[in-house]
Amino acid sequence: MPTLYVTLDTTKTPWAVSVNQSNGLNEIPQSGVVQTITWQLTGNAASGTFNSLTDPDNPGFSFVGTQPPRGVFTSPTVNGNQFTLNDLNNGPNSTGTWTYKLCINVGGTVYTTINTSPTGTATNPSLKNK
Repeated sequence: MPTLYVTLDTTKTPWAVSVNQSNGLNEIPQSGVVQTITWQLTGNAASGTFNSLTDPDNPGFSFVGTQPPRGVFTSPTVNGNQFTLNDLNNGPNSTGTWTYKLCINVGGTVYTTINTSPTGTATNPSLKNK
Protein backbone atom coordinates (compact mmCIF):
# COMPACT_ATOMS: atom_id res chain seq x y z
CA MET A 1 0.00 0.00 0.00
CA PRO A 2 1.87 3.00 -1.32
CA THR A 3 2.54 6.32 0.33
CA LEU A 4 3.00 9.20 -2.10
CA TYR A 5 4.90 12.10 -0.59
CA VAL A 6 3.66 15.60 -1.42
CA THR A 7 5.78 18.77 -1.34
CA LEU A 8 5.72 22.22 -2.90
CA ASP A 9 7.74 22.75 -6.07
CA THR A 10 9.21 26.21 -5.51
CA THR A 11 10.84 26.27 -8.97
CA LYS A 12 7.41 26.90 -10.53
CA THR A 13 5.67 30.28 -10.61
CA PRO A 14 3.30 30.17 -8.86
CA TRP A 15 4.49 27.36 -6.60
CA ALA A 16 2.84 24.03 -7.36
CA VAL A 17 2.06 20.81 -5.57
CA SER A 18 4.53 18.04 -6.43
CA VAL A 19 3.85 14.32 -5.90
CA ASN A 20 6.78 11.90 -5.70
CA GLN A 21 5.89 9.07 -8.09
CA SER A 22 9.47 7.82 -8.52
CA ASN A 23 10.12 4.11 -8.84
CA GLY A 24 6.50 3.49 -9.85
CA LEU A 25 5.00 4.44 -6.48
CA ASN A 26 1.82 5.44 -8.33
CA GLU A 27 1.48 2.01 -10.00
CA ILE A 28 -0.89 -0.29 -8.16
CA PRO A 29 -0.74 -4.03 -8.90
CA GLN A 30 -3.89 -6.13 -9.12
CA SER A 31 -5.05 -7.68 -5.89
CA GLY A 32 -8.13 -9.46 -4.58
CA VAL A 33 -8.35 -7.02 -1.68
CA VAL A 34 -8.79 -3.28 -1.38
CA GLN A 35 -5.49 -1.39 -1.25
CA THR A 36 -5.20 1.98 0.49
CA ILE A 37 -3.21 4.72 -1.22
CA THR A 38 -1.91 7.48 1.06
CA TRP A 39 -0.71 10.96 0.18
CA GLN A 40 1.41 12.53 2.93
CA LEU A 41 2.40 16.20 3.08
CA THR A 42 6.09 16.40 3.86
CA GLY A 43 9.07 18.75 3.62
CA ASN A 44 8.05 22.33 2.83
CA ALA A 45 4.37 21.26 2.74
CA ALA A 46 4.38 19.31 6.04
CA SER A 47 2.67 22.09 7.99
CA GLY A 48 -0.17 22.26 5.46
CA THR A 49 -3.48 20.49 5.09
CA PHE A 50 -5.38 18.95 2.21
CA ASN A 51 -8.37 21.02 1.15
CA SER A 52 -11.81 19.67 1.95
CA LEU A 53 -13.09 17.23 -0.67
CA THR A 54 -16.25 19.33 -0.92
CA ASP A 55 -14.51 22.66 -1.60
CA PRO A 56 -16.34 23.82 -4.75
CA ASP A 57 -13.34 25.71 -6.18
CA ASN A 58 -10.37 23.58 -5.13
CA PRO A 59 -11.33 20.16 -3.75
CA GLY A 60 -8.47 18.36 -2.01
CA PHE A 61 -8.56 15.56 -4.59
CA SER A 62 -10.32 15.18 -7.93
CA PHE A 63 -9.81 13.15 -11.08
CA VAL A 64 -9.12 15.23 -14.21
CA GLY A 65 -10.31 14.19 -17.66
CA THR A 66 -11.23 10.53 -18.06
CA GLN A 67 -12.87 9.24 -14.89
CA PRO A 68 -12.15 5.76 -13.50
CA PRO A 69 -14.95 3.19 -13.52
CA ARG A 70 -17.39 3.48 -10.64
CA GLY A 71 -16.37 1.46 -7.60
CA VAL A 72 -12.62 1.28 -8.34
CA PHE A 73 -11.62 4.18 -6.05
CA THR A 74 -13.66 4.65 -2.87
CA SER A 75 -13.67 6.11 0.64
CA PRO A 76 -11.63 9.29 0.11
CA THR A 77 -10.61 10.66 3.49
CA VAL A 78 -8.84 13.90 4.40
CA ASN A 79 -7.16 13.91 7.79
CA GLY A 80 -5.09 17.10 8.09
CA ASN A 81 -1.81 16.56 6.26
CA GLN A 82 -2.79 13.09 5.03
CA PHE A 83 -5.22 11.95 2.35
CA THR A 84 -6.24 8.32 1.73
CA LEU A 85 -8.16 6.61 -1.06
CA ASN A 86 -9.12 2.95 -1.37
CA ASP A 87 -8.32 1.19 -4.67
CA LEU A 88 -10.08 -2.03 -5.69
CA ASN A 89 -7.85 -3.09 -8.59
CA ASN A 90 -9.13 -6.64 -8.93
CA GLY A 91 -9.47 -7.32 -12.65
CA PRO A 92 -9.39 -6.02 -16.21
CA ASN A 93 -12.25 -3.56 -15.60
CA SER A 94 -10.18 -1.73 -12.97
CA THR A 95 -6.98 -1.29 -14.98
CA GLY A 96 -5.99 2.05 -16.48
CA THR A 97 -4.25 5.33 -15.81
CA TRP A 98 -6.09 8.30 -14.32
CA THR A 99 -4.81 11.83 -13.86
CA TYR A 100 -5.75 13.68 -10.70
CA LYS A 101 -5.48 17.10 -9.11
CA LEU A 102 -4.47 17.78 -5.51
CA CYS A 103 -5.17 21.02 -3.64
CA ILE A 104 -3.46 21.84 -0.37
CA ASN A 105 -3.34 24.83 1.95
CA VAL A 106 0.01 25.90 3.39
CA GLY A 107 0.19 29.04 5.48
CA GLY A 108 -3.19 30.26 4.24
CA THR A 109 -2.33 29.89 0.53
CA VAL A 110 -3.94 27.23 -1.67
CA TYR A 111 -1.58 25.36 -4.01
CA THR A 112 -2.50 22.83 -6.70
CA THR A 113 -0.83 20.35 -8.99
CA ILE A 114 -0.08 21.59 -12.49
CA ASN A 115 -2.79 20.61 -14.96
CA THR A 116 -0.89 21.48 -18.13
CA SER A 117 2.49 22.86 -18.96
CA PRO A 118 3.41 25.46 -21.58
CA THR A 119 5.40 22.88 -23.56
CA GLY A 120 2.52 20.43 -23.69
CA THR A 121 4.45 17.92 -21.59
CA ALA A 122 2.23 16.17 -19.08
CA THR A 123 3.21 17.09 -15.53
CA ASN A 124 0.06 15.76 -13.94
CA PRO A 125 0.23 13.17 -11.20
CA SER A 126 -1.60 9.95 -12.00
CA LEU A 127 -2.64 6.61 -10.60
CA LYS A 128 -2.00 3.55 -12.72
CA ASN A 129 -3.78 0.29 -11.99
CA LYS A 130 -1.72 -2.45 -13.67
